[in-house]
Amino acid sequence: MRRSPGRPPRRLPGPGLAVGLALLTATASSDARADSLAVDPAINTERGYMPFEELSYEVMVEGMVGFKADVRLRITLHNASSRPQDLAQSLALPRGAELLGLRVARAGVWSDGVTTDLSEEPGRRDPGTVFVRPIPPAQRGDLPGAELIAFNLESGSTTQIELLLQVPPRMRGDRWELELPERGEPYLGMARDRRVLVRGGATPRFWVDGAANEGAPVLVSRATDRAIVAWPATLPKTSAKAPHLAAHYEVMRDPSGEGGSFRLYLRLGASAPVHPDHVVVAVDRSRSTDVALQREAFAMVGALLDTLPSQVTFDALTFARTARPLLGEGPAPKVGDEAARARLGQSLGAGTREQGTDLSAAFTVAGEQIKRRGAKRPLILVITDGMLPLSITPAEVEAALARGLGHPRKGAEILFAVDEPILARRGLDPDHPVARMAAGLGARISLETLAQLVDDAKGLLEAPQVLRDLTIELPPAVSLAEAPPRGLVAGNFLVLEGVYDGARPPKPRIKGTIGGRKIAVSPRAEIQPSPPEALVASVGPTGVKASAAEGYATPPWVTRNLQRAARLGIMWAGRGNGSDERGHLDERIFRRYLATRVFPRARACYNRALTRDQTLGGRVHFEIEVGKGEVIHARMAEKSLSRVDAEFESCLTEAAWALDIPAGKLDDQLYRLRYPLVFNPPTGGRPPVQEDPQTSGTIELLIGHGG
Repeated sequence: MRRSPGRPPRRLPGPGLAVGLALLTATASSDARADSLAVDPAINTERGYMPFEELSYEVMVEGMVGFKADVRLRITLHNASSRPQDLAQSLALPRGAELLGLRVARAGVWSDGVTTDLSEEPGRRDPGTVFVRPIPPAQRGDLPGAELIAFNLESGSTTQIELLLQVPPRMRGDRWELELPERGEPYLGMARDRRVLVRGGATPRFWVDGAANEGAPVLVSRATDRAIVAWPATLPKTSAKAPHLAAHYEVMRDPSGEGGSFRLYLRLGASAPVHPDHVVVAVDRSRSTDVALQREAFAMVGALLDTLPSQVTFDALTFARTARPLLGEGPAPKVGDEAARARLGQSLGAGTREQGTDLSAAFTVAGEQIKRRGAKRPLILVITDGMLPLSITPAEVEAALARGLGHPRKGAEILFAVDEPILARRGLDPDHPVARMAAGLGARISLETLAQLVDDAKGLLEAPQVLRDLTIELPPAVSLAEAPPRGLVAGNFLVLEGVYDGARPPKPRIKGTIGGRKIAVSPRAEIQPSPPEALVASVGPTGVKASAAEGYATPPWVTRNLQRAARLGIMWAGRGNGSDERGHLDERIFRRYLATRVFPRARACYNRALTRDQTLGGRVHFEIEVGKGEVIHARMAEKSLSRVDAEFESCLTEAAWALDIPAGKLDDQLYRLRYPLVFNPPTGGRPPVQEDPQTSGTIELLIGHGG
């Protein structure tokens, strides 16, 4: 299992400025750093000396502007030398970032920059002039960057430089999320920290690499690591009478007018709320769930019941390998029945967790409860961490519900409330087991945490269904950077990028299926203004007018090799130089734990069976599913025994459930194992099974979900 080498962010007690900047020598070697700072080598030849000292590197998220985050990247540089100095600096920017503005400050007085053109040749500009120009990604999908040039910054002066960016964030669970690129190893004069602020509201909540600010205005992480900054996604509520697919389409034309690029933003919004007359709450008590899930479920369910009309009734059950009703078989309690709610709280507060996640068993009991209550508009609310076995299909769950009801489902709504820290951080892929289950059942799904739903329980009833069969229809002359997913889950936020040829931008048509209803949208193109070729600002006495008229320039000592090395550092920063924080299990690990946990128990089962019948033999094929270290489903998928022995088969099934394996760090993978065992009757007094028969290929590891 691989683990992140990064350290957790530090909290600072108060606001302030900060900066970190990695330095890059003028080489294109493998040690190229993402961010670079260079000065004139002809006048700074002393080994180990850098005239500029970094005082701070700061990322400020100001909030959302439509579908983009408004971000400010602020650096502070101090000229510690005894003479004015030029500098050339390159910065890696977050993926998809657009450079829109430039500001500079001296002694706390800020000045806005203006646009300017690119000059063809290196040259000189007035003292205190600061330029910046965007560095486009080397290839589609690479990081963008910015090249910053400053002329004759005064000796002993401190200059603040701020880049104004707009960046499309991704949505992960209930949070907006931006990935800040790694900046390179520390070097001379480089600040080692990256300070992160998220603004908005009196006490904004935000996270850096999963660590919450807990009221602190600033979090600090190492500049050498990639960092994930996240903040709550406060999406506007809609009053849609039907499932709502929000689509936003931005087009950026090439200067030639022939072709361009585009971004397509998709988000599944709220649906019309359900109005149940009876609610069945099914709480997952499997070991893969968080220890606090059942207690938090009680608080959320209480808040939900408080929003419903007084005549609505409710039932409850928990499920793991089996399902267990919680409120008995008496008359259905109404939502205001405090005694019934207390019994529910007592049952859930015990927090007993068990192996397995048999959703079919849960829906059979739910159907029986609905039938007993005579409900006409029931709602089955499933509270789970989302780790459902792939071997239990939506059709099987639908059939289990029909068995409990005594007839096919009609009028019953199903809603999955998924509360899982891994999914909250990484989001829910449409191919995830719980998304596939919800799609197959035509169920609604919510990704908000239970704690959030306590404050907005009524909003849970507006959760939409999974959008399936997502297709993006585009003309042949259009190319997408990557294939779209096969579906879209509520709360997820999809950004698709592409390029097109021709004078007119393409007209996309987005289609999909929600429940049994097909939907299609054709968003109108919004032509975006061309980004500035370059920007200029000044902290000098002459201002920016003359430099803006002359255009962007670089000092003569800024060579093409220096610029090429800087761009290489930015490129490699976006191609996986960071660490993978997830640890995965592999066949070797499973082989070891099967040999020590399952095989000895299976052998003991067989030895006991031989005391009843010395001729018993044959072959069985276990199918085991594992998620987050827990066996969530186990069965004998195939068996060919010389005779039926129910006690032996039951013992073997329990042996399969005995697999105990450590979970990988942040591993949301679902693993499916096929493990065969052959049982040979003893001949000539030889023991029937001497050793684990595992050889290469004996275990078949089927990856059910990639996470």
